[in-house]
Amino acid sequence: MALQKGGILAIAKQRGVLEEEFKRDGIAIKWYEFATGIPVLEALNSDKLDFGSAGSAPPIFAQAARENLLYVASQPAGLNSEGILVRNGAGIAKLEDLKGKRIGVAKGTSGHHFLLAALDKAGLRPADVKISYLAPADATAAFGKAELDAWVVWDPFLAIGEKVHGAQVLTKDVRVVHSNNFLLANKEFSLRNPALLKRIVDRLSEVGRWAEDNRPQLAQLLTDQTGIPLDIERTVVGRGTFAIKYMDDAVTQQQQELADRLAELAIVPKRVEVRHIVWKPTDAR
Repeated sequence: MALQKGGILAIAKQRGVLEEEFKRDGIAIKWYEFATGIPVLEALNSDKLDFGSAGSAPPIFAQAARENLLYVASQPAGLNSEGILVRNGAGIAKLEDLKGKRIGVAKGTSGHHFLLAALDKAGLRPADVKISYLAPADATAAFGKAELDAWVVWDPFLAIGEKVHGAQVLTKDVRVVHSNNFLLANKEFSLRNPALLKRIVDRLSEVGRWAEDNRPQLAQLLTDQTGIPLDIERTVVGRGTFAIKYMDDAVTQQQQELADRLAELAIVPKRVEVRHIVWKPTDAR
């Protein structure tokens, strides 16, 4: 199992939900933490992981490389939980002001997708700005040292940038693009264990419902796990969305539109058909 800070799998790990579910079957759960979705998908594609989560862009890169993973379920990204932070004094008041500026983003992530959509909305091309591809930890350091004018990132890093660095938010996802997070599984694992896969998603759905209904407790749980201050986790949890649903045609189409955009911009090497790697719970019967 792969997790990232603050995601649904991080919550499940902290509460021991999957360990409880599979204890009677003699199945052990092994957890691995990743900074972004790209290495999660690389591990899923290469049979080093069975299950993980990622934002909207990483699965498209992974599918273009090798179709050895499946979309299992979706989770709408929380409104305002991703955005563009700008450094005070950088002279950026609107999207058009990004022209010529130094922008940090993790390549192939949902933040990368967000940046492309924001530039398009401003009538800018990627070549009109100076993009530095940096993982969140590296971008945090660069932003703090004023080596970047803007930083595109998601929570909890977005909230950290606001509260720790005193950065201003130029725009957030609700005003630029609709985004989803996804639960994904290794294809071979899924074909061998469809009923087990359904049990995983169903238990995670219960975790999502608990999270929606118990936000104060959730903020404390995440602080205990991540070490991020409670006031920051309260901000993250307050604007997060945790409900999970199996893949449907509408979400698949949203993801296909993103895949087409990335192919048109030559960000990915070829066009992919998202529907070819969508798993349905009926496959578990």
